[in-house]
Amino acid sequence: MSENSEFNEFENRNNKSTEDLNTGLKVLSFCIPLAGAIIYFIKKEEQPVAAKSACNLALIGFAVGIVARIIQYAVAGS
Repeated sequence: MSENSEFNEFENRNNKSTEDLNTGLKVLSFCIPLAGAIIYFIKKEEQPVAAKSACNLALIGFAVGIVARIIQYAVAGS
């Protein structure tokens, strides 16, 4: 029985986490895309699902920022 419990412990350590990023880090990744990129590189080995979420939100936040800036210049220029 000892071998089985040791195997399960080893298997649990080697499994990648499938948990998503918590809400606070999601908001941070969206509002500050650089922070999302940093979170991605920190978590990509051990928590790939959370890392992908941070990366996606950073890219979406970056795109929203560009669109908002274009709209700002279009309105201010008229």
